[in-house]
Amino acid sequence: MVLERPGHFVRETFDIPQTGADEFLLRVELVTICGGDLIEYQGGNRKAKYPLLMGHELVGTVEAVGDRAAEAHGIDAGDRIMVEPYIRCGRCPACVAGDYHFCREGLTYGVTIPSTREPHLWGAYSQYMYGAPGARVHRINPDVPAAAGALTTVVANGVRWVRKRANLRMGEGVIITGLGVQALSSIIVARLAGAGPIVVVCRETNPERLALAREYGADIIYNTEELRADPSLRQELQTHRLQVGIECTGAEEPYRIAVEALQPMGRLVAVGTRGGRPLSVDLDGIVFKELDILGGLGQAGDTELAADIVNSGEFAVEKMVSHVLPLARADEAIQMCMEGREDVIHVGLDPWAD
Repeated sequence: MVLERPGHFVRETFDIPQTGADEFLLRVELVTICGGDLIEYQGGNRKAKYPLLMGHELVGTVEAVGDRAAEAHGIDAGDRIMVEPYIRCGRCPACVAGDYHFCREGLTYGVTIPSTREPHLWGAYSQYMYGAPGARVHRINPDVPAAAGALTTVVANGVRWVRKRANLRMGEGVIITGLGVQALSSIIVARLAGAGPIVVVCRETNPERLALAREYGADIIYNTEELRADPSLRQELQTHRLQVGIECTGAEEPYRIAVEALQPMGRLVAVGTRGGRPLSVDLDGIVFKELDILGGLGQAGDTELAADIVNSGEFAVEKMVSHVLPLARADEAIQMCMEGREDVIHVGLDPWAD
C-alpha cells in the first residue's frame, strides 16, 4: 500500500528483487503504525518523499540473504528478525561515531526513500521489504508475539531517551507525559532503570490503558484535566522530586506541566513532534531552574538492549497493539489512529490477511 501523495493510498505491485551478496529480503509478518506515519499521511514531515511505502515498526522472517549479509548480520533464511529504521552508509562522520541516525545519506525505511527508487520495497506496508547494505537487524525469538516484535524499535526509543539522553540514574524520579506507545515504552525502561517514582501525566481515562501503564511500572498517574482544575494537584506534583522528564506528546500543556514539575537542574527530553508548528514554552521556568532541554530522535545503538527486553517476555509489550487490520485497509487503520479513540492504543497491519 503506497502513499502516492498525502492522504491517498494506492495498491501497487512490485517485482521481488534479486538478493545481492550484501542484501536480504524480508517476508513481513506484521507492521505497526508509528505516530510519524500519521504526520507523513498528512504531509507534515519535511523529510518524507512521495510516493512513499511507509512502515518501519516491523517483524518478519528472512526470505533470502546474500553470503556477505548473512555473515555480517549473523542470520540465515528462516530467521525471525526486526529491522532498524536507519540505514547506515558506514563512511560518514556520523556513522563512524556510531550516530548513524544522522547518516549524511539520510536513508530511513518508510520515511525518506520514495517507492519509485529501485528496488521499490523501502517500507513494511508490504508483504516483502528489501534489506539494504547498511541495514541493522536483531533476532526476535519464535515465541515472542508478533506485536511485541514489531514494537522493538519503540522500546528502543524508550531506551535511548531514558537511558542515554536523560542519563537517568537509579532512584531518580521521572515524569512521563502522554500515554501512547512511546510513553508506555518509556515507563518500561524507567522501571528497569530503577527510577522512582514514575509519574505519568496524560489526558487518557480509558481504564485498560491506565491499567497497562500501571502494569508496566507507573507509580502515580495524573489526568491533565484534573491538574488544570485543581491547583493543589499541581503543587502536589512538585513534591515528588522529579529529576527527569520524557515529553512524548508535542503539546504545549504537557510541556508546561513538565517544566513546572521538574526539580532544579532537571533534564527534560523532548520527543513529541508537531508537524513543523512552533511551540510556546515557559522560558523563565527553564532558566530559573537551569533545566537541560534535550531532543530525542530515535535509536542508534539502543535496539540491541530493546530486543533483549522484548525477547525476555518480562513485559507484555504486545498489549500495546490494541487492533490489527489487513494491510489492504491501511487507510481505515490510519483514520482509526487519527480519531483519538482511547481504546485505540496502537494499530498493526497484517500484509497476509484477507
